[in-house]
Amino acid sequence: MLIPRLKRIGLLVLALVACAACQTTLPFGSSPVSEATTLTLEATAQGNGEFALVGTTNLPNDTQLTAIALRHLLHESTTSSDRPLYSVLDYQPVTVANGQWSAQLNLWQVASDGRYQEPWQAEAAALGLAAQPSKTVQFAIVLAPHHLGAALNGKLAQNGQQRLANVLRVTSGGEPFLWADQALAVALPSGQTTPPADLLARTNGGWGDRYLLVPEPPLPYTLTPADERQTSAPLGPDELLR
Repeated sequence: MLIPRLKRIGLLVLALVACAACQTTLPFGSSPVSEATTLTLEATAQGNGEFALVGTTNLPNDTQLTAIALRHLLHESTTSSDRPLYSVLDYQPVTVANGQWSAQLNLWQVASDGRYQEPWQAEAAALGLAAQPSKTVQFAIVLAPHHLGAALNGKLAQNGQQRLANVLRVTSGGEPFLWADQALAVALPSGQTTPPADLLARTNGGWGDRYLLVPEPPLPYTLTPADERQTSAPLGPDELLR
C-alpha cells in the first residue's frame, strides 16, 4: 500500500483507514457499544492548507483519540484486485476534555524549491504513482480498538441497552473501533514560498545523505612499526607459535 511510504502513523491507524467503510454488525457474543455513544466532527478551512477540527463526545475525560486527514488516490486503470490508495496528509493525537476535543491539521508541505505540495505529491515520482487524487479530503476522528474497551467499560455497565452506535466500525480482524468523518472539497496546493532551510530533515526520513560513506581525514602523523620488541617481559601465550 502507498500509505506507509507517504507518512508513517503506525500499523494500527492504517488498518482503521482500510476498514473505515466497514460499518458491520458484530458477531453474537462480542462486546457491543451503547447506542448512546456519540462522537462528532466538524472541519473548517483556515487557509494555506490548515484546518481546524472540533467535535463533541460523551466518552470519558482523557480518552485518547486520533484526528486524521486522508485523500483518496484513484487508480488510472482500476481493476477488481486493486486496493484503495490513501495518502495520510496529517494526523494528531487528541484527548477528550469535558465532552469536547479539538485538533489543528496542516495538509501542505514545502518542497525543496519552495512549492507547496501534499505528502503524496513529494513521493509520486519516486513511487511511479499512476493515480489521480480525489477532489475531496476525508477528515476523521478515531477511537482505536485498544482504547475502546477502557473508555466504554463503565458506560456499558450503566446502560442496559446494548445496541450498536452509528459510529462503530470493525477491522478486518473483528476488532471494533469508533470512527466519525466529514468529507470536504479541498483543492491541491498552489503557490510558492521561500525554500526551507532544514532540507536535511526533509530527505531520507530526516537522515539526509548519512547513508553515504564519508572519507576519513588523513592522520596528522605517521605510524612506524617497531623493528624489535620494546620490552624484556616474557612472551605471552598469544605470542607463541601454535
